[in-house]
Amino acid sequence: MKFRKIIGLMLMLFITFSMTLSAHGETGSDLYKLSLKDADNETVNLADYKGKIILLNFWATWCPPCVKEMPSMQRLKEHFSEQPFEIIAINIGESSTAVSSFLLELEIELTFPILLDEEGESYQRFGIRGLPMTLLLDKEGELILRTLGGRDWDSDDSIQLINKALH
Repeated sequence: MKFRKIIGLMLMLFITFSMTLSAHGETGSDLYKLSLKDADNETVNLADYKGKIILLNFWATWCPPCVKEMPSMQRLKEHFSEQPFEIIAINIGESSTAVSSFLLELEIELTFPILLDEEGESYQRFGIRGLPMTLLLDKEGELILRTLGGRDWDSDDSIQLINKALH
């Protein structure tokens, strides 16, 4: 029994390590080549955010951890409102109608950009393996953090991490 647990743990660590290595994908100047539409069908170029710390969140309306972390992302955005920091949430594979309806039903108004990737281009481009997945990028678009799963984004740890990236 202990042998199975050890093998399982080793396999899980290997998969996590492999995901981290293979999923670094596009960062830096490649990030700034991405353009997506928002729920109002306006084109948003990530190049417009060059020079800012970016929290790039990949999510879907059907994903409970994605939905749960949205309010903490909004509070984080408000916390750093005077800093060169932006949150960008990219919805994967859903229509603008579905996303717009979802946003209207939220109890909190999200003031950060919600972009649509109906075809999943960014999902493949950035090596996203599950939802929610969040990338924290420095001012040059280089990866600081990649995390899979929901998170309390306005926690002390998250705030300290972003403060460190800002300075």
